[in-house]
Amino acid sequence: MKRQMISFVQMNMKRSWLPFALFTLTLIACGGAGTGTGTGAVAGLVLDANGDPVRGAKVFFDGETPRETTTNSSGSFALTQVPASDLRIKASLTDGSVAYYGENVIRVFNNEQVSNCNITMLRTNQIATLVGRVTTSRGVAVQGARISAKPTDNSIFLTSQTITDSNGNYTLGGLFGGKPYQIMASSPGFASSEQLRTPTVGANLTQNFILGGNSDPRLPKPLNFSVTAWTSPSEISRDRELSRTYDAVKKAIDKRYKPLQSKTRLTAGGNPVEIQLFWDRIDSLQLLGFNVYRARSNDNYQNIEFLADPLGDAFLDSDPALRDGVNYFYVVNAANTNFPDTSNSEGPDSDVAQVTPLGDMNDLGVSISAGNVTFRWQTVSGASNYTTYVFDRYPSIGVQSFANNFNNPSTGNTFTYNLATLTSGVRYYYLIMGANANDSARTLSRIGSFIAP
Repeated sequence: MKRQMISFVQMNMKRSWLPFALFTLTLIACGGAGTGTGTGAVAGLVLDANGDPVRGAKVFFDGETPRETTTNSSGSFALTQVPASDLRIKASLTDGSVAYYGENVIRVFNNEQVSNCNITMLRTNQIATLVGRVTTSRGVAVQGARISAKPTDNSIFLTSQTITDSNGNYTLGGLFGGKPYQIMASSPGFASSEQLRTPTVGANLTQNFILGGNSDPRLPKPLNFSVTAWTSPSEISRDRELSRTYDAVKKAIDKRYKPLQSKTRLTAGGNPVEIQLFWDRIDSLQLLGFNVYRARSNDNYQNIEFLADPLGDAFLDSDPALRDGVNYFYVVNAANTNFPDTSNSEGPDSDVAQVTPLGDMNDLGVSISAGNVTFRWQTVSGASNYTTYVFDRYPSIGVQSFANNFNNPSTGNTFTYNLATLTSGVRYYYLIMGANANDSARTLSRIGSFIAP
């Protein structure tokens, strides 16, 4: 399969159910000054420090034409008719006597919607701010440099970013005070600068960066590259809150899962497909970001994304063209700070990872007899095992399965559970997951329910 560039721009997992928490997708922002014209739109999620959605938060930005909205029950928001520029999007909420705040910077393009503006909200008495200036070794201000910060303990999965102004100055707010952060300043044509700092609550921590002379290394290939395909019920493409529930389900099954704003990605049966990519981080001051390439069957590879995040280690392919039953191949490579101008600026490809998304997981309901409840489903082509998860309340954020057969998954089309552990008259909920032999493709049923007799 040959590779075609069209734009610049395995799981070894023990199955378990963990407390639900959304795992935010890394914020992607390009470097450069925000000097665009026109208007666009911004959409995203507001989450707390645990990764759970924040409902009822005010989301806004200040400017000549300010915009304001409120997050819905799934923590999502959308701001329309915003200036095409670099915007600092803010979120605030007061719950009783406790005030919360968060922010992030996103680049908005004319006539486009940016759907990955994710904000982590913290108590105002937890927040720290990083300020400083980015210059060259000769003291010249670097406009449009990107500042990226991520906790070294992985307690917050979002990469917070901001962009320097025309004088090279920046402000990066909304950081968790007292946590150690890896902070990187990067800009095309320069060697990046990196610091490990622990911001202090209620204070501005000053951190200046000097970008060094650029070299042109051929960066190593990303290691341990793997992909996981998810097929979800069609209902989530019409119900945003249900979409977030299924994001939580996927996160509980696989802690590495990172949800993205939903798009209409349909199987033949009307169900959305998405493919998550993972790789090991590359530690280099010459790293600008990652190229993501995809091929379908024997087609040429095409560049589907430039991930402008030097701290990145994952990407979610949510292309509306993805389909079940099609064999997809992926590679990623690291781009250095000269990309795309030199022969070395694009490093060697990762090993090829391939996956064939599974089709629809159709639940056929339950039957109750002789003290047992039997869950039934239609087998899925390509799936070799099935796990049934049972809940004592609707499986949304913070709800764990109290019963499942992940240690001994079914290989047929039924699973029987003893009613003796259930309370008569109580409504229970369930979900069935089919998986292929190496667990790289998974399909989820709709959420069903029954009342214990």
